[in-house]
Amino acid sequence: MTTKIRKTSATCLLCCNIVAASLLTACSDWTDHYDADSELLSTQHQTLWENIASNPSLTQFANLLKKGGYDQVLSASQTYTVWAPADGTFDYDRLSAYSSSRLKQEFIDNHIARNNYQALGTQPKRIYTLNEKMMNFGRNAAGQFVIQDVAISKPNVAGLNGTIHTLDGIIPFRANIYESLNNLDYPIDSVADFYHSFDERKLDEFRSVQGPMLNGEITYLDSIFTERNDLYGLYNAYINQEDSNYTMIVPTNEAWSKATAQLSQYFRYLPSFDFKDYELDRTTTVTLSDIDSLTNATIKHNLMRELFYNSNIYDNKKLNALQTGQTLNCDSLYSTTFTKLYTEDAARLFEGATRVDKSNGALWVTDSLRVRPWNSWNPELIIQAESHASYTENVTTDGAQRIYVTPGTQNPEVSGHVSNNSYLDLPPLGSSTNPKVYFRLPNVRSTTYSIYVVTVPANITSSNFKSKPYHFNASMEYVEETGKNTVKAAKDWTVKSTFDSDTLSVDTIYIGDFTFPVSYYGTGNYFPYLRLESRVSSSLRDTYDRNLRFDCIILRPKDLDDYLKAHPDYKYDRGNY
Repeated sequence: MTTKIRKTSATCLLCCNIVAASLLTACSDWTDHYDADSELLSTQHQTLWENIASNPSLTQFANLLKKGGYDQVLSASQTYTVWAPADGTFDYDRLSAYSSSRLKQEFIDNHIARNNYQALGTQPKRIYTLNEKMMNFGRNAAGQFVIQDVAISKPNVAGLNGTIHTLDGIIPFRANIYESLNNLDYPIDSVADFYHSFDERKLDEFRSVQGPMLNGEITYLDSIFTERNDLYGLYNAYINQEDSNYTMIVPTNEAWSKATAQLSQYFRYLPSFDFKDYELDRTTTVTLSDIDSLTNATIKHNLMRELFYNSNIYDNKKLNALQTGQTLNCDSLYSTTFTKLYTEDAARLFEGATRVDKSNGALWVTDSLRVRPWNSWNPELIIQAESHASYTENVTTDGAQRIYVTPGTQNPEVSGHVSNNSYLDLPPLGSSTNPKVYFRLPNVRSTTYSIYVVTVPANITSSNFKSKPYHFNASMEYVEETGKNTVKAAKDWTVKSTFDSDTLSVDTIYIGDFTFPVSYYGTGNYFPYLRLESRVSSSLRDTYDRNLRFDCIILRPKDLDDYLKAHPDYKYDRGNY
């Protein structure tokens, strides 16, 4: 295929003038910054490494580059710009003591960028160095070229594969939150080791610079890796990204140890236990293959879950100005896993902690995690009755039904509200039968709960319907410490054997406190059951309604229940209730 170009003499003349002018301008700028002397001409025929190694004022920098293996990188054909600190302008002994990996990340890669960046013109540039840090490169108020406010004493030394700018000091390394999870400045290696155990690193062969073949294997002069960590997504906190803004509460080893001991009481597992599945009408023996790993992973995941906060959203923005020793004053905070902490609990998190600024936010290092258990690893559990009824008896052939209460249709004579705008209706099979229902209780921890049952009166949507109270009993089916599946009636773990509901309210009825010796969290589809059964005899049928209607079951941690009784105005996140 032939491409035809129509020439216009005036247009061609204009283009030629523009090109000529551009060349003259470029030459003028080049002359301003590159003296055409023998030194300059010699550097243009040498690699960046040869220029650095032969420069008597860069011997310390050259030694550090060689320690990190960059004598080979800067000898390759790929183009780089190097900002080289002159001898005596930095703490050479301190950097020499760094491990090769730390030296590379915090020093060498902080002074090198891909591509060719010349100190020309007046417009500042934003560049990214090899460690992905963004740098400001341009002139300061006095007209001198600087990078991150570090003065350039000798700019634009051209080489075969890039440019060198000599500095009057080093470019300060600003670690991000992810890079700061180590034991270099604070004793936080417990949390760091856990987080970094999920690191994955893979060579990007396409972007890496290949070297010679060695024993039949490709070698690389410049190896570029892609890195990932599943915890970024799990906690919705991408603490490795420079353009992010996070606050992370970081427990010291002391705080981690104390929290681990505290959490261990909530996650007690058995290697095997009996489980009655009412939906399949069978009892099976469940075996957990490695309860030590399950316990360890569960404790550490729950410990980490509420440590991250996006400082760019909602009232979280107040974290940007909060300093060590100050009291946080906000309506609420949202963790990156969307747990909501109100004023009192939000302020507690930062008491006694130390702020440490990072390139993408701040760490708050603390010797004690001040997270209340019910805001994190031991929350209140809301069991929606219409979703968790596993098995029913003596209920009409149509079965238990989910009944919706459309907003705005509730009978104004009935107080309270129906969570999720729906409830479970259990009509009796006959006029003399009492319905029974088994509710699954997922995610139960090995702890004590105050148990509440929320009932819905029959007149919830109609004032013309006369309601009667319900009269029912309760029992718990659970696993004992021996692994045996056991049923315990309410009369054996609380002061009452039967319970009556109110006819003019969505009634929250306290059943009693129950201690689960075994945790079910993270074990799959295994759970204890709460069994509720109508107990209306023929002599009571005019007084009570055999039909049962349940909104939800509330398993409230005992310590939260006690705190609410002592602090009735306390606010906490109740999820979907």
